[in-house]
Amino acid sequence: MSLRLGCQVVTYGNVNRTIKYSMLTEKCGFDVVSFPDHLFHPVHGRFLREPAWDVFTILGAIGVRTSRVRLLMTTDSVRRHPAVIAHEIATLDQITNGRIILGIGAGELFTFAPIKDIMWDKPFTRFKEAISVIKGLWASTREDPFTFKGEYFKLEDAFLGLKPIQKPHPPIYIAGYGPKMRRLVGKIGDGWVLWMSSPRVLKNELKEVEEAARKYGRSLDDIDVAVIVQTAVLEDSDEAWKIVSSRVRLSLPMRAELLKALGYEDLAKEALQTWETGFTKEQVERIASLAEKIPMDVVKEVSVAGAADEAIEQIERFKDAGVNLLIALPMVDKFEETIKEYRRKIIPYFKSLP
Repeated sequence: MSLRLGCQVVTYGNVNRTIKYSMLTEKCGFDVVSFPDHLFHPVHGRFLREPAWDVFTILGAIGVRTSRVRLLMTTDSVRRHPAVIAHEIATLDQITNGRIILGIGAGELFTFAPIKDIMWDKPFTRFKEAISVIKGLWASTREDPFTFKGEYFKLEDAFLGLKPIQKPHPPIYIAGYGPKMRRLVGKIGDGWVLWMSSPRVLKNELKEVEEAARKYGRSLDDIDVAVIVQTAVLEDSDEAWKIVSSRVRLSLPMRAELLKALGYEDLAKEALQTWETGFTKEQVERIASLAEKIPMDVVKEVSVAGAADEAIEQIERFKDAGVNLLIALPMVDKFEETIKEYRRKIIPYFKSLP
């Protein structure tokens, strides 16, 4: 596949600005607009400064205000019953005339930590069952309803009448990092979406995905490999790197396995995993302390920043590693400036390639 470019919109706190930026992203020529799905998250100066909106609701509003761009949202298999997810995605696919992509992962602690009645003892088992339920309901008919008896989910003679437009169903992108997730991507994933990676780490991890795909009669050509990359592209290259580095240095302490794979085992021992981060006071202090130790070389390996020509070279590295969809996550303070630089030079460059 040729490389496509997406844009992640995380302008929390202001619903109308999120809709405006999504429409602007389409006008700039991006192929995909993506959105996270948070419920609770800490609102303070270091991390997420504004409260989250509900992604399913906002996608409906964005869906009727755009016409071309595909819409990718990444939710989890914890907070909603998969039957509800199947119904919501089918409805959004109807609203957008077949432009919805469902990204789904096993969950991240911080977004539901205050809810004490959620059982999260076997997240991978729950996750696999959720995908089976979603697909089963999309395929269900009145004559052949769906029955499922799992450890977490149980359905009997279920028929979901409202169907997505896309056939056989909207693409399902698996969001996750570990070996189990990579093997599942190879087995059933229409796509794989990662929050932060480096070209050399990803290239190695894709070998595991490819091996699993071959085992089930598939290949990497069947899988859309997407990476969310934090970015700032400005005429002033130094300013762009300064903006990105401060944010990336706060993100990497929540990616212990990535730090380890990059060769920084001492830092990895201090770091957290994204899924287990609840942003407790102790964890926030630990992240802030570790952020000061992250070398600039690591920042540059997982980011896209600088002037437009520099950014093109960095994106090329991800493309060469096997990325089909690079999702730019602009820093909020420079969102419009960054996506206009993508529109001016970066998007035309990659669209011109064979």
